[in-house]
Amino acid sequence: MLHDLRSPAQSLTLLADLIADPDTEVEAILRESCGHLGRLLDLLSRVLHPSPPAELGPISVREPIHFVNDLHHAGRNRARLEIAVDPAVQAATGIERHLEHALLNLVLNATHALQFQEGAIIRITARNEGDQVEIVVADNGPGMAPDAPTTGAGLLVAGEVVRLSGGTLAYAPGPEPGARFVITLPQWRRTAPPPAK
Repeated sequence: MLHDLRSPAQSLTLLADLIADPDTEVEAILRESCGHLGRLLDLLSRVLHPSPPAELGPISVREPIHFVNDLHHAGRNRARLEIAVDPAVQAATGIERHLEHALLNLVLNATHALQFQEGAIIRITARNEGDQVEIVVADNGPGMAPDAPTTGAGLLVAGEVVRLSGGTLAYAPGPEPGARFVITLPQWRRTAPPPAK
């Protein structure tokens, strides 16, 4: 199916290249649409064809964050997703697709909680915190009651895949309204810690 979709997408890209005037509005719209279609097909390929098992290694947290950001914007989501990654953030120890999965589950949970809210915003931030890398997924929704369980299926899966990377996932509400989840992963070192069992 992906192959059948890629062929017309490549043809459209070639058509954009053949347009004589590079400044025409039609060419600009066509080129932008082709780029968007290509990104969607790449994202779909990654979802449908997961990578084989991998060992812990250094991961740039920017890549999983931007992957989830692209997925979110590809859909018709009411909530606006904002990302802010500290330029100084270090590589983390983990498995990239596990971090992608955890972030995606957290963003989907937030999107569901905000589906009827005006001005809905989800924010993903990343920074160094001591010898750890801290990634926060927060929203401006109603938040969670103090006695509400945080063991939904999505959260359980997110917590487990983060744990397999030697990290933690915690619900840590801040001073502002809304839910706030914190993923903590060790910074990458030459002698990285063994995976949790």
